[in-house]
Amino acid sequence: MFDQIAHRAGFGHLFDIHIKPEYFECLARHQVAHVFNSWDAMPLVGEQMALPDCRTNPDLVAARFLLKPGRKYEQAVKAFEPYDSIKEENPEARAVGRALIAEGKAAGPKRQTFIYVNNRLEGNAISTIAAMIQAA
Repeated sequence: MFDQIAHRAGFGHLFDIHIKPEYFECLARHQVAHVFNSWDAMPLVGEQMALPDCRTNPDLVAARFLLKPGRKYEQAVKAFEPYDSIKEENPEARAVGRALIAEGKAAGPKRQTFIYVNNRLEGNAISTIAAMIQAA
């Protein structure tokens, strides 16, 4: 199944699904990038990045920082609305975001790195992104 989907996606596409053993191998075969993903039911992005062969496309890397792992969407909405300031820093997400940005810079202009941050990660996505960029 992965092969059929990845083949259709082609070069330059991203995947975001639960990690299975054959998953990275299939994506690499088709030069499709895995999307590192932070939300309630996924391992920490740093843990995902430590998995062997997780960089399936050397020219394309992406991460989505949506929720702190273990925190439900509804809990984050209640804790962070109205999303006008940082309510709770997430040092792990910030460190990993900085590392991905620095890695992308070091890889050169051919490499595309995409970092997506949701307001429900810390309370204000713009401030979180600024902190990641500033420290990278």
